[in-house]
Amino acid sequence: MRQGPRLRPGFFRLPVKFSAWPKQSASARSITALGPVRHHRLRYARPRAAKAVARRSGGFMEQAGAFGRVRGLRMRAGKWLVCAVLMLVAMDAFGMRRIKEGEAPKLAPDEGLVVISVDTSTPIATVHVGRVGGGTATVLNYLKIGRNPALFAAKAGEYEWAQMKLTNGFMYSRFRIGKPEFRFTVTAGKIVYPGDLVLRPSSLTNAYIQVHNRTLPIMDWLQAEHAALYAQLPFEYTGYYPDPFPAHYRAAVAKNSRPGVDLNAGREAPKPQDLPIPADMMWKPSRIAAVALNPAGDLLAETVREEKGYWTLNLIDLRAGRSQRLSAERYPPDTLRWKGDRTLIAASGGWHGSHTVYVVGDANQDGKYRIKELALLGTGRVVDLLPSSPDEILFEGYDSAGKLVVHRVRLEGDKSIRGFTTARSRDRVNQGATNDRAWYADGNGRLRAAIVARDEATVLVHAANGSFHDVLNSDEDFSFDPVGLSFDGNTIYGLTDEDRAQRDLVALDPVTRKITRTGFSKPGVDIVSASFNERREPVAARYYEAGRLVTEYFDDANRKMLAWVRTAFPGKVVTVLDRSTDNAQLILWVDGSDHPPQVYHLDVASKKASLIDEMAPWLSDKVFAPAYVINAKGKDGLPIEAFLTLPAGTSKRPLVLFPHGGPVGVSDSLNFDRDVQFLASQGYAVLQVNFRGSEGYGKAFREAGYNNHGRMIEDDIDAALRIALATYPLDESRMCTLGASYGGYSALISAIRWPGRFKCAVSMSGVSDRALFFTASDNVRSEKMRPELERLLGNPRTDLAAMQAVSPLYHTDQLTLPVMLVHGREDVRVDFEHTRRLVRMLNLENRQPVLMAIPDMEHDLGTAEVASVVWTGIAGFLQLHLGAAPGPAAGAPAAASQMPDTAK
Repeated sequence: MRQGPRLRPGFFRLPVKFSAWPKQSASARSITALGPVRHHRLRYARPRAAKAVARRSGGFMEQAGAFGRVRGLRMRAGKWLVCAVLMLVAMDAFGMRRIKEGEAPKLAPDEGLVVISVDTSTPIATVHVGRVGGGTATVLNYLKIGRNPALFAAKAGEYEWAQMKLTNGFMYSRFRIGKPEFRFTVTAGKIVYPGDLVLRPSSLTNAYIQVHNRTLPIMDWLQAEHAALYAQLPFEYTGYYPDPFPAHYRAAVAKNSRPGVDLNAGREAPKPQDLPIPADMMWKPSRIAAVALNPAGDLLAETVREEKGYWTLNLIDLRAGRSQRLSAERYPPDTLRWKGDRTLIAASGGWHGSHTVYVVGDANQDGKYRIKELALLGTGRVVDLLPSSPDEILFEGYDSAGKLVVHRVRLEGDKSIRGFTTARSRDRVNQGATNDRAWYADGNGRLRAAIVARDEATVLVHAANGSFHDVLNSDEDFSFDPVGLSFDGNTIYGLTDEDRAQRDLVALDPVTRKITRTGFSKPGVDIVSASFNERREPVAARYYEAGRLVTEYFDDANRKMLAWVRTAFPGKVVTVLDRSTDNAQLILWVDGSDHPPQVYHLDVASKKASLIDEMAPWLSDKVFAPAYVINAKGKDGLPIEAFLTLPAGTSKRPLVLFPHGGPVGVSDSLNFDRDVQFLASQGYAVLQVNFRGSEGYGKAFREAGYNNHGRMIEDDIDAALRIALATYPLDESRMCTLGASYGGYSALISAIRWPGRFKCAVSMSGVSDRALFFTASDNVRSEKMRPELERLLGNPRTDLAAMQAVSPLYHTDQLTLPVMLVHGREDVRVDFEHTRRLVRMLNLENRQPVLMAIPDMEHDLGTAEVASVVWTGIAGFLQLHLGAAPGPAAGAPAAASQMPDTAK
């Protein structure tokens, strides 16, 4: 179970895009410098040279005698010699020659230099670089873990990363690259750099392979290893989009005598004084992983975390109020599904994980149920519970050849269920689709839809009249998000804003690819999700209104029921997690801006709600700050909604401005937010703004954020901030701006746009150079992605000057306030190069930032341990520059006279 229905995707999230249907401690020494990180080196064996094996041919040579054999060998030797000469000529024409350290090569008029660099997390046997159109230019052998730069002389022209071979002991795997996005140009008389080829394999057959522009460490390397060439020749990044930073940096560093590597360091984050809620308490992992109510409504399955780190699966008898343990595991069963009233299927390990079946028998004299535990052999996924077949399910997994197979599996017996194993493929029921990755069945158990892989895209195919045809393509159908298949399999339900003013719930005919009807629409509001009944018909739609998630049912009975539920939890967000078949028993998720999530059982007939569990019981005795809704208008009159979290107190509170990530397709809400409440617990008011581009307010509002980064988006934030300062008891002289991803960029550019307004700025995984995002991100991974990204962010080829005008990297002379930077070294969404460059430029300005460069961290904070380290550092930084603010007194709400009536 997620910690709440709150969205926090990464930087520059694309519009809704079809993908798949269902939806450590860091030491100060390692995180305050930008130098190379020492990776754990894996041992690998160098492959042995293959022995030459001579094999005599039959036929003519055997009959021709010794003379014939010798003549034939001479003829073949001559052919080999000709081939060898031709190959040498080709290598001379198209090949690259490596330049040693300190070497002064003589370049022909049509030659240039190129830095070839591979950044890998595993040993690589070979990497082939070729000429576009054919021919091998060079082969790099036995690359070690980390960055492997090398300088080559090469003929001017187009080249490409062609293929690589990985080694893991005596096993090899080959990855062919050779696609347009992996091409680069060598220019005569220049040193060019096409970016690092980044390899992060997840297995011998799957890997993240992408080119990331990391110019700064390459320039440092050239200055250290090839100083004369670097001083003599122009240097530039060569890629599909331009990078103005090399010229900007060389001009800035010309008057500086210190080596570049001496300008990498940042200051340590100051240690905070007493914290009302320590960071390790706030970010302690949530207690509940999953819950599921059986159809009869009398048994609830729940996965919870125990103190020693184990996860237990518990069975709760709701009528008797008793609980019994079914299992204790190191990894949580994170998906729970009931097959009827007495058979529970628990899955762990994600999309295709391991499954265990629990059959609940009669209760004994102590009220404990007899449980039969059956392992479902083979990892995979439950495709369908087959309600019409009491003892069977549809299950998919991979066979021994790596192909996906779907079986009907009988849930019976006293031992492990062997009706399915990954080695069996003869009796599979999935037929007709190649490269299939997932299947979906209709209400009668017939496979009617599948997700297939095709060229790097995922395609949803649908079966009609015995044959499959394409319905949706992930590289083309950005605006349709499928959420369900009808009982008869002839309708796909989904969310779309295609030719609409907002995202609506619609029904799509997969044969004609036409929308046949609108299931639910609310003017100016984006639908988030839908709920379905046992007949697989949509019965409710969910959307955000004034920051709270609203579930709107289509029938009067459920509307009245939910209206009563809301009165039982005033001011809270109430979501129905699960329900019995007769709707008499409900499992509710209840939280709020000042209320950590809880799970309740509601008996509808008696109108009695009972607490089942809490996501964070260690926070139950803490008093959290409430949030207030602010309504503002942008410069063009566009309505803007914001939320101000205000801790208790009688004096003016210091303020933290906290813009969200995205910026398009993401929004803040009034669900419980650990980040916000951690700040509020220290006495800081927190302002969150759903600026233009944010999710939830309709298509026109979302598209108003396109290519408005650093401009109208920040104007919206400014408008909301001005109203907050004029309306609430806030200390305008003590404000800091803080954000993650796009929010980190916004924090930096706002500090530049409004000098003197903020006392400090904190950027977590933030962009510093807008053009760099186009050459160092997984969002720009294919040609098909580029037009959409250019529509969202602008085009560096045509809008470069405008992008530089709102890129903090090129205005560090105006970034004069204290800055704190937090970034993961393994971030592939917003590459660590953004922070690396900004630290260098700030150090050149003699304004050393606080720096937390986290090894192994990706775009988000990842683990609770990392979150604790980072937020403790942020707390110390804020205390230093905003002053220590007293936390709210327990049970002391803010005085009503301080709160405008319109804001409550």
